[in-house]
Order: sequence, then C-alpha cells, then structure tokens
Amino acid sequence: MKLKLAFLLALITSAGLIAVEAPKPDAPKGDEPVKKGEGKKGDKGGKKGPQKPEAVSEDDWKKFLAANKVASEDAAVKAAEEKLKSLGKDAAEEDKKAAGKALMDARKAAILKADASLEAVLKAIEESRAKGKGKGKGDKGGKKPEGEGKKPEAK
Repeated sequence: MKLKLAFLLALITSAGLIAVEAPKPDAPKGDEPVKKGEGKKGDKGGKKGPQKPEAVSEDDWKKFLAANKVASEDAAVKAAEEKLKSLGKDAAEEDKKAAGKALMDARKAAILKADASLEAVLKAIEESRAKGKGKGKGDKGGKKPEGEGKKPEAK
C-alpha cells in the first residue's frame, strides 16, 4: 500500500513539474491587454467628450456635437480653456475647480447660443453626471440602508 502511494505521489509531482516547464501558448490577439498609452487606431487617449445619455435621441445628440464644435471656437470658451491650462499642476485645487466650472459654464452658454433647442440635452448630460458621481471605486463613507452589513442574530 505504501509503495502504491509513493508511486502515485511521484507521478503527480512529475506531471506537475512537466506542466510548469511546458511553453505557454500565445494569447489570441483579441485577448491581449492594452498597455497604458496605447489604444485602438484613431484613439488619441486623454479625456473624451461627454457620453450620450440614454434619454437623448440620436438626432439631438448629433445637433449637440455640432454645436459643441462651434462652441469650441467661441472666444469666451477659448479664454476659459487658456485660464485652466495656465494654472498648471501646482495650482490650488479650489482654483482648478473654479476654472473648470467657468469653462463648463462658458461652453454651455456657447452651445445654447449656437442652438437654443439643446437645453434639454444639456440638462440630460448634467443629470447623468450627477448620477455618475455616486458611482466609483469603494465606499465613500455614505450611510448604508438599515440592515445592510449586519450579521444575522444567533438564536
């Protein structure tokens, strides 16, 4: 019996060693992880524009994107962008937030100046941003509903 156990153990160990030394097959191209800084063709990286909320129709979204391009050429928007860029990395967080808010307000005004019918689209984007702020990594210390996270009482 001890001899059978020794042979069985030797067989399992040698099979494990052979498997470790075996060359691994190449991963298919579709499963390759994308390295930081690399993307698909045409992907420039960095921040992208706002994502289309579900409540907005495709036609309204196309109008919004066109108006957003026009707004990018607006003098007030360009000035707000320059102010935000000029702050640099060592600027106070409050200053960066204030400049970012000023840029968003200038862009919103320029979009509405280009096409006043886009008010509903801008509201939908703001609502989706507000919903998105609650999402994120980890619990930010918000209150949990009662009963959640409690262990059941032993009887």
